[in-house]
Amino acid sequence: MSVSSWWRTLSRVLRIGNARYIVGHDLEQNTYMELPSLHGDPKRTRRVVKWKSLSNLSDFNPKEMPIQWDAWMRHTRQHPPTIEELLKDRERQRIVQHNARVLAIRDEAEKAQIEAQRATEHAEALQTQAAREKRRLEIFDASSKSQLGQSEETAHGSGIESATIRPGRRRGV
Repeated sequence: MSVSSWWRTLSRVLRIGNARYIVGHDLEQNTYMELPSLHGDPKRTRRVVKWKSLSNLSDFNPKEMPIQWDAWMRHTRQHPPTIEELLKDRERQRIVQHNARVLAIRDEAEKAQIEAQRATEHAEALQTQAAREKRRLEIFDASSKSQLGQSEETAHGSGIESATIRPGRRRGV
């Protein structure tokens, strides 16, 4: 073991010097590093990311960083995530997205079925209403014809003329 590798190991263990320590990588091959604290507090180290595909800092999208690494960067997680953990989370996200698509398709089919049932019920209600109106008109026509026939008979027999009274125009409306 050479002196430089021995010194590097010692400085990494004791966290002395101004070196960056590579802590890990994510699935997109971004590198996560830990630097010593500026204030000498060993509990609050600085944590940075070296983006593989990010050419300009304005291109940064926080949603691109895995949530496990984000928690580590914010010091809410003590140990960095492993590749296995990131792979499991990616698989979980894939399953959740698949289930969401299945539920969306099921909801659309259910909505279409309910809409078709409503349309059928509406058409049946319109047919029933039309049939009632037709019967009502037939009954009204039959009763008015029978009343007309009776009034003509009484009018001819009694000498009284029959008259139809129509409502006049209403005033003040």
